[in-house]
Amino acid sequence: MGKIVAAVGLSHAPGAIGFPETAKPDARERTEEATLELGKTLQDAKPDVIFAFLDDHFENFYRNHMPTIAVSIADEHIGPADQWMEPLHIDKKYHFPGNPKVAEKLIVSLVDQGFDVSRTGPVEYGNNLLMPWLLMKADLPNVSIIPIFLNVFTPPLMKYSRAYALGEACRVAAEGMPDDLRIAFMCTGGLSHWPPYWSPYQAGDPPSDPFLQLMKEYQTEGKSVLKRHPDLFVKFDDYEVEMAAKNEYPLNSKHPLVNAVWDQKFMDKFCGGDKEWLKALTYEEVEEEAGHGGHEVLNWVALSGAMKGSPAKLLLYEPVMEWICGMTYVAFKVEN
Repeated sequence: MGKIVAAVGLSHAPGAIGFPETAKPDARERTEEATLELGKTLQDAKPDVIFAFLDDHFENFYRNHMPTIAVSIADEHIGPADQWMEPLHIDKKYHFPGNPKVAEKLIVSLVDQGFDVSRTGPVEYGNNLLMPWLLMKADLPNVSIIPIFLNVFTPPLMKYSRAYALGEACRVAAEGMPDDLRIAFMCTGGLSHWPPYWSPYQAGDPPSDPFLQLMKEYQTEGKSVLKRHPDLFVKFDDYEVEMAAKNEYPLNSKHPLVNAVWDQKFMDKFCGGDKEWLKALTYEEVEEEAGHGGHEVLNWVALSGAMKGSPAKLLLYEPVMEWICGMTYVAFKVEN
């Protein structure tokens, strides 16, 4: 059977590499140290492949065709997507091996276990992978990454209990791999945040804010909108920085952008292995308490399922208002 050698989770706020200088220096230092520690955890574990629970920020999937779960099967995936290069201050494309044979075994196992999973080909990453990967600085030149995408931005979303079951099914698939395959689990995203994407619950439908009107169009139609608005994600960054400065979402509407109390409650339950609490979360609670970006905790619930609800170590929780995100960093103890 395949061997689980590590499991880590961390936030992926684009501000951490796009405008890191806006954060308080000590907060930035703490988050970067925690990210490096997780990178060392992965590096020391020496995985052959990483099963990564991610969400797509409309780099590949849009409201006109949004899979609830997708596994991407290709020789390699790249990132960042063109629209993210300038906002993330990344000047080259990174290529990530995809290990199609293992990805194929994963999707076959998931379907066999009752999950209707969409198959995709090569995908483009954004901050969902690039921000954690670049800051972790793990020396793993030969590792493959298999993205397991969960829809978190386009309702209706899967139930949290279903996300946990997905993680359990991924564990079954991992343990069914060849004996010599070393597998790590990773999730990214969250915790509470209200990012400058259009949300019908948070910003209204149709939205009155002109920028969010444009984001709704992009989130629905996809990259054809970028042909008419090639600087959309530069404006996205500017909008986010202004949101952080004013503590508003949408702009001109006062709204806290991080809920540290809820974040800490979630981390207590997650790190304590309270799987029943995690599975009982609802769309309405998370939307209200953690925002439309807070549904990225679906990725975390899937990771908990993959680790059988075992306790985890919280390296750091840091609410960073300047990045409009409750930043968190977690590692599981795995016997190697």
